[in-house]
Amino acid sequence: MMAASLVVKVIGAFFQIPLQNLIGGEKSPAFGMFSAAYRIYTAMLVVSTVGLPAALSKMVAEATARGREHEVRRIVRVAAGIFVPVGALCSLALFFGAGTFAAWIKSEDSRLAVMAIAPSVLMVAILSVFRGYYQGRSNMVPTAVSQVIEAAGKLFIGLGLACWAVGRGFDDPVVAALTVLGVTIGEVVSAAYMLVQAALSRGETRVRALDPAVRPTLTLAKTLLSLSIPITISSSVMSITDLIDVALISSRLQSPAVHMAADEAMQTYGIYTGVINFFNLPQTLITALAVSVLPTIASARAAGNETGANRTLSTTLRMTLMLTLPAGAGFFLLGGSILRIFLSSGTVLGGQLMSILGFAVPAVALVAVTNAVLQAYSRIDLPLVSMCLGAAVKLCGDYFMIGDPRFSIAGAPISTALCYWLIALLNLFHIARLSHGLPPVGRTLVRPLAATAGMGAVVVIGKTLVRLASLAPGSALDKLATLAIIAAAALVYGVLLLALRAIERADVLLLPHGAKIADILHLK
Repeated sequence: MMAASLVVKVIGAFFQIPLQNLIGGEKSPAFGMFSAAYRIYTAMLVVSTVGLPAALSKMVAEATARGREHEVRRIVRVAAGIFVPVGALCSLALFFGAGTFAAWIKSEDSRLAVMAIAPSVLMVAILSVFRGYYQGRSNMVPTAVSQVIEAAGKLFIGLGLACWAVGRGFDDPVVAALTVLGVTIGEVVSAAYMLVQAALSRGETRVRALDPAVRPTLTLAKTLLSLSIPITISSSVMSITDLIDVALISSRLQSPAVHMAADEAMQTYGIYTGVINFFNLPQTLITALAVSVLPTIASARAAGNETGANRTLSTTLRMTLMLTLPAGAGFFLLGGSILRIFLSSGTVLGGQLMSILGFAVPAVALVAVTNAVLQAYSRIDLPLVSMCLGAAVKLCGDYFMIGDPRFSIAGAPISTALCYWLIALLNLFHIARLSHGLPPVGRTLVRPLAATAGMGAVVVIGKTLVRLASLAPGSALDKLATLAIIAAAALVYGVLLLALRAIERADVLLLPHGAKIADILHLK
C-alpha cells in the first residue's frame, strides 16, 4: 500500500507539475479554475462517501476477527445499498448545481469544470465499498491498484486533453473543464477494475465461518452509519473549510486593503494550490499508514490484545515523525529551490509559501494518523471536536491575515499550520488518555528531531556554498546543486537515525521488502 501510494504521488507530480507550467503560473487563471473545481468535488466527495472505507474496514476487520464470515458479506451489501445511491444523488446535485457552486466560491468560470468532474462522485462511492471491504481484510492490493489507475487517468488523459485544448486555443474555462475530465475518466476505469476484481474473486476459497451468527440488516446499517457519519462530519469540517478557503482567499485578496484584481487573485490562488500539491507529497506514506492502522488496532482490540494495539500505535507514531520531520525541514529551508527545479514561473512567491507550510508537514501527518487511531478506539466524536476547533482557527486566520496587506496570501499557510498543530495536539492528548500513555518521547520525537537538526545543518551549508558560487536561480547548475544538497541531506539523516538508534526493526518491517532491509542494516 505504501509503495503504491508513492507511485500514485509520483504520477500525480508528473501530472500537476507540467499542468501548472502549461495552464498556470502568473499569466493564466486556468489552473486556479481547475483547482477550484477540484475543491468543490472534494467537498462533495467527503459529504457522500469519505466515512465509508474507514467504517466498513473497521466492521469487516472486527467481524473477521470473530470468525463471522456470513456477517462480513452482509455488511458489504448493506454498505453498497446505502452509499452508492447517495453517491449518485451527489453527482446529480454537483452536475446540475455547478453554476451555483462555482458562484459561491467566487469563481463562476469554474462551472464547466465542476460539471465535468461531477460523475466522479458516483464512481468513488462504488470504489469506497470495495476498498473498505479489502482494507478490512488487510488486503491492500486492490485498493493500491485502483489508486494507480486513477492517477494514470489524470496523467495521460487529463494532461493530454489540456495540451490539446491549449493547442487549439480554447478559452481558460474550457481548458480547465477538459483537464478535469481526465479525473472523471480515471475514476470510471478504476471502478470498472474493482468490479472485475470482485467478480473474479467470487470463485476463490472463502474464509471458513467459525461463528455463524449474523446481525440483522437494520442493526448493521445503524452500526455502519453510526461509525461513518461522525467520520464524515469530522472530515467534512476540513473539506468544507477548504472550500470556504477558496472563496476567502479570492475575496480577501480583492479586499480594499490588498486590492487585487479578480484575475490576479485567481492567478495567486493557482500558485498557492500548486505549492499545496508539493506540500501533500510527504503525506503519501502517512496516508497508507493511517489506512492500515485503523483495522489493525481495531482487530487487535476486538481480540483483547491491548499490547498489540499499543505496539502498533507506537510504531506508527514513530514512523510518522521520522518521515515528516525531515520533509518539513526541507520545505522550510529549500522551498524556492525545490520549486525552481520543476516550475518555470511563480517560484518566488511559491517558495515563500512553501517555506511556511514546512511547519505544517508533521502536523498534517499526525492528524491523519491520530484520527485513524481514535476511530479504532471507537471514539469518533473526539476527532470531530478537534477538527471543528482547528477549522475555526483556520477560517479566522484566513479572514484576518489574508485581508491584511502585511500578510496577504501568506496568511493562508500560516493559518493552515496553526490549524493542524492544534488538531494534532488535541488528538494526542485524547490518545494518551485512552491508551494510558504515549510512546517514549525520546525514541518517538527527540531522536528523529536530533537527526533532522543534523540534516538541516547540511542543507544550510549547501545553500551557503551555492550562494557563494553565485549560481543563477533556475539555471541547470542551480537545479543540480539543489538535487545534490537534497541527496547529501537524506544520506546524513539516514546515518544519524541509525547512529542515534532512532529506527527499529519494527519500523522497517512496515516498508516493502522490510525484512531484507532490516537484515542489511543489522536491526534486531
